[in-house]
Amino acid sequence: MHSLPPEALTSEPVWIDNNQLLANFCQHWSKLAAIALDTEFVRTNTFYPQPGLIQVSTGQEVFLIDPLMISDWQPLAKLFGDSRIVKVLHGCGEDLEVFKLLTNTVPNPLFDTQLAAAFANIGFSLGYQALLKQLLNIDLPKDETRSNWRQRPLTEAQIRYASLDVLHLLPVYQQLKQQLAAKQSWLEDDCLAMTLNVLPYDPDNAWKEVKKAWQLRPQQLLVLKSLCHFREEAARRQDVPRNRIIPKGSLWFLARFQPASTAALKKTPEMTPTIIRHHGEKILDIIRHASQMPEAQRPEKLPLPLPKSAKEIGGQIKSLLIERATELELPPALLMSAKLTTLLLRGWLEDNQFSLPDSLTGWRRDVICAPLVKQLNQLLEHGVP
Repeated sequence: MHSLPPEALTSEPVWIDNNQLLANFCQHWSKLAAIALDTEFVRTNTFYPQPGLIQVSTGQEVFLIDPLMISDWQPLAKLFGDSRIVKVLHGCGEDLEVFKLLTNTVPNPLFDTQLAAAFANIGFSLGYQALLKQLLNIDLPKDETRSNWRQRPLTEAQIRYASLDVLHLLPVYQQLKQQLAAKQSWLEDDCLAMTLNVLPYDPDNAWKEVKKAWQLRPQQLLVLKSLCHFREEAARRQDVPRNRIIPKGSLWFLARFQPASTAALKKTPEMTPTIIRHHGEKILDIIRHASQMPEAQRPEKLPLPLPKSAKEIGGQIKSLLIERATELELPPALLMSAKLTTLLLRGWLEDNQFSLPDSLTGWRRDVICAPLVKQLNQLLEHGVP
């Protein structure tokens, strides 16, 4: 399969703007081995992405689905769940959120060309335009990225941009597949993990992500936990950004100083008059209630930042990962996340040796982490940080 230059998009894309058309084309696409997908959406004043357009390509044709005109998404949901059809997207984190909201499911099996490019050692977190230029020598404009995709009618420039954004995905997919070889199964692991973590919802643990939360006492942490729970639930329920409920930069100060009046609330960093007007009384109520809850309900203090000794070992981990990445011909950033590195280091601080976390699954456990843990423990035996 060979790509066409952008100017070769001579045929008009096929519009799908009613339920029957969508059902008919989903039936047609179900006979294919792979389809390419993309979305355009607006996400400026909302918690959830607001769908503006869904693009489908079969390699030669482009189809534009108007989500403002479709009410029955079951045919597309069924197509997404068909294990015989590979769904090809690029850097698809937010696209998966759009599909989850519309169809209550996500495309599977998934082939993310951005991830695939990393496994092929072409580049880590490579943009679609850069990848297209490198693989197919095609320059793709990005002039409509931030336009209003919910307006109707869409402009000719928007339609062309959206069509070109999906037209070349299948040729890119074919080239990357040939370059992956044995790493194909590793990519499949990571793509599957992406589909299992779309729009995660855990308001009870949101407080653990607040910067400097480790500085707070258990009573203050309970206030923080209550505020973060309210913030998460209210943002989703009202479909507004979290910072419209409580600014991120206010959370620590609210938990630490626990203002008891509107006047005190006004002194909190990043707290705006609008937020105080809409949510001020609720915030004060949460603080009062949480501060009076029994001691048994208070969370344990969070662990302190890693000590200097752990940072030295962290440097050793980084060096070993670079060596391993060179052996595997992979970008080092693909091998291990910062969170996993921290998890390994905290385990070492507790047990004075490295071990594999029980929660770690997938190809990294055997290919990356097991040999790494063995190397690190051997270094420790010889007193080498």
